[in-house]
Amino acid sequence: MRISKLFLISGMAIVGIFFLSVFYSDWSLAKSSQNANTEENDGRLAVQKDPLEIEVILQRHYMDGKVEADSHKETVWAMEDFWAYYDGWQVIDQKEGEIIFRKEVADISPYMKENGYFGLRDGQLTIFEGLPMHEQVIQSFYQIDTKELESYQAKQLREGIKIDSKQVYQYVLEAYRDMAPSPSRSVNS
Repeated sequence: MRISKLFLISGMAIVGIFFLSVFYSDWSLAKSSQNANTEENDGRLAVQKDPLEIEVILQRHYMDGKVEADSHKETVWAMEDFWAYYDGWQVIDQKEGEIIFRKEVADISPYMKENGYFGLRDGQLTIFEGLPMHEQVIQSFYQIDTKELESYQAKQLREGIKIDSKQVYQYVLEAYRDMAPSPSRSVNS
C-alpha cells in the first residue's frame, strides 16, 4: 500500500508539474505577446507624426506707436514647448498653418531712435523723420503756446531734438505738455 501511495503521489506530482509548466508557458507566452503589443503601441505613441509647420508672425508694438513685424517658418514637434517659448506674447490671430503674436514693448522703436526728431510745425509739437527742416512728419501731438518758450527751447525745436532714447521721448512730451494753451489763457489774452 505504501508503494501504491508513493506511485499515486508521484504521479500526481508529475501531472501537477506538467499542468503548471503548460499553464506557465501559456501565461508566459500571453504575457510576452501582450508586452510586444504594448511596446508596439507605445512605440507608435512615442514616435510623433510629422512635425507641424507654422508661419509665426511676431508684432512688436512700441510706445511711440510704431509696429514692427517679422515672420518665420517654425517646425513644431511639441506644442507644449512652442507655447512655453512664446510665453509673454499675446495671440492675436490663429488659423491653420499661421499664428500672429503681439508684444507691447516699453521702449521707443529702433526706427524712432535712428530717425526721430521733435520739432514744431504750425505751433504743434511734432515728431519728424529726420530734421524738422525736411518736414517729413511722423506724428503730431499738441499745440504749444510758442510765446511761453524760452529762446533756447524755441531754437532746440527749430533745429530738432534728437530722439535717441525712451527717456528723451518721455521728457520732451512731458516738458512741453505744460506749454499747451489752456482755454482760460486764450480767453484772457
